[in-house]
Amino acid sequence: MDGVSELQQYWEVARGTLGFMLAVSVLTMAIAIERWVALLRARAALRAVDSRVVEAARQGQLAEARRHADALPSPLREVFTTGLDRALGRVPGEFGTAMARESRRAVARLRSGLWVLGSIGALMPFAGLLGTVIGVMGSFQAIGEAQQGGFAVVSSGISHALVASAAGLFVALEAVVCFNALGQQAAGLGRDLGFLVDELGELIRTRSASGEAHADRPAVGP
Repeated sequence: MDGVSELQQYWEVARGTLGFMLAVSVLTMAIAIERWVALLRARAALRAVDSRVVEAARQGQLAEARRHADALPSPLREVFTTGLDRALGRVPGEFGTAMARESRRAVARLRSGLWVLGSIGALMPFAGLLGTVIGVMGSFQAIGEAQQGGFAVVSSGISHALVASAAGLFVALEAVVCFNALGQQAAGLGRDLGFLVDELGELIRTRSASGEAHADRPAVGP
């Protein structure tokens, strides 16, 4: 019961700040889980790119590679369909430039939302400090109204107010860990995506140099 009573006292001193911290903590975990699932799906899609799209291109079957690319989830689908459409002559343009452009867009989409985690990690310690200051001010005001003083009374109020700073640091730590972990995953995905784009581009250029540049282009009638 003493623990419950202590928590109630903490809540009474800094309920507004603690409620805000709790909401931000839930938001942090929601964003982190959503991004983690998205990055896992992107990693699985990259394995499909290597085993299907690039493998078909290794065998010189660009039309088959294009068919496999169309089954990929977005944003990886756009990276390879745009390049293969240009390599097959279905869309005008240079396939290497198109894939490089779409790769940057795909990485940006994979990193979407991470800036929120970074902002939370940077701002929450200050929000916790603000809650502590407000709590200390309220404690001193209550002490003044009660006409009571002494170290024991003052230290009790301050210790209750400091829980806001502790909560802010906890949420900031949570956000920073998620931001760094997910950022590293996104960077690794971007690197591996670049390797596959480079390999596919090399295969297309080799095929073009061998005189098979547009063998899959549909014939145009007179």
